[in-house]
Amino acid sequence: MKVIFSLSQFKFDLWLIEQLQITPPPGPTLEELRSRWRALPGHVGILSRDMLTTHRKAIKDFMGIVISAPDRMHYRIMNPDAFALDSLANDLLKSLQNYSFLQEYKDLGKLIQPEQIETGSRYLRLIGQGLRNKQKLNITYQKFTDEDPYDAIVHPYCLKADKGRWYILAYKEGSEHQEPVQCFALDRTLRLTLLPETFVPNRKINVSTYFRDCFGVWRDYEHYPVRRIVITCTDKVAHYLRTLPLHHSQKEIRCKEEGYASFRYRISPSPDFIAELRKWGKEVKMEE
Repeated sequence: MKVIFSLSQFKFDLWLIEQLQITPPPGPTLEELRSRWRALPGHVGILSRDMLTTHRKAIKDFMGIVISAPDRMHYRIMNPDAFALDSLANDLLKSLQNYSFLQEYKDLGKLIQPEQIETGSRYLRLIGQGLRNKQKLNITYQKFTDEDPYDAIVHPYCLKADKGRWYILAYKEGSEHQEPVQCFALDRTLRLTLLPETFVPNRKINVSTYFRDCFGVWRDYEHYPVRRIVITCTDKVAHYLRTLPLHHSQKEIRCKEEGYASFRYRISPSPDFIAELRKWGKEVKMEE
């Protein structure tokens, strides 16, 4: 039987993930999900077991989130670590949630004012092809500190967003840079083309851990070695840090001062990290 839904597939995927997240263990049954689906405004069709199975597979393929019913009755997310702060699944989920919301309420116009989208987005598909097929890129790049732009052939390794900007982590052919790879900001990219030539990645570059101890994309361990850092802040600041951690290594620890909270990090204390702390003024102090 053909089932027609008025909501797009990814909207149903988001709805399903949200239902599993808000339901305490052992998780909702198919009948509970079916009842919630019927109560959803704008729904069409019946939530069948086959339809649920199809979407579970799509969610796993697209975001790496595994949904199952280990007791053959209650559904739950089997790998909650997929939602870690620095995970791709977490980024995908947030992006889809934001897109779905903005699309649904676009008629409100200026009543909704989202944060500026990262610059350089027009190059994302080309870079994605380069990453997938290991193809070289020809880039025309303009540094803020240089008067003239330059052309370079780069081998893309990773695409990373940070503070409203997109960056490519790439090897620059003929580079005398100490690091085997470096970051190129897309907002400083004047032109980018995909070349037919492929490259062999350097196996010593582990992109899953390359930025692990950095704050954003600033990676200079020679001048700012990774170390243990503890900050103490007012309760007001602590509420912000609990809901939006500064770094994936953030751990709240016992604080000796009443009305304050302490957080521990393992991080390279680069100038942009220190600047982030200074934004709070005297409400934050770095202990070590």
